[in-house]
Amino acid sequence: MKKIIQYIKHSIFHKISFWKWKNLRANLIEYGPAFLIITILVEIIEHIGLPFIFYYLGNNIHEFFYVLIPAPLIICLHFITAPFIFFIYIKIMKRKKQKHVS
Repeated sequence: MKKIIQYIKHSIFHKISFWKWKNLRANLIEYGPAFLIITILVEIIEHIGLPFIFYYLGNNIHEFFYVLIPAPLIICLHFITAPFIFFIYIKIMKRKKQKHVS
């Protein structure tokens, strides 16, 4: 039980430290604006969007999804949100490039 509590504390600290201006600026300098935009969108979708999606699924599909509402705040679900946001970002960039070429 002690390891679980330590993991939850570490996870919450990591999520809070991500939003510090120093860390955001360091990511912007090191990886560029595209990476920073994708990273911020992943964090927002993961911590705001997924609880709403789980609530909706709990209402309409099965009650089990109610249990998952606090999951994004406790554990990392980037494996769900990161590919989704990345492919949306690529689609948008392709459209912008096609409009500029035409």
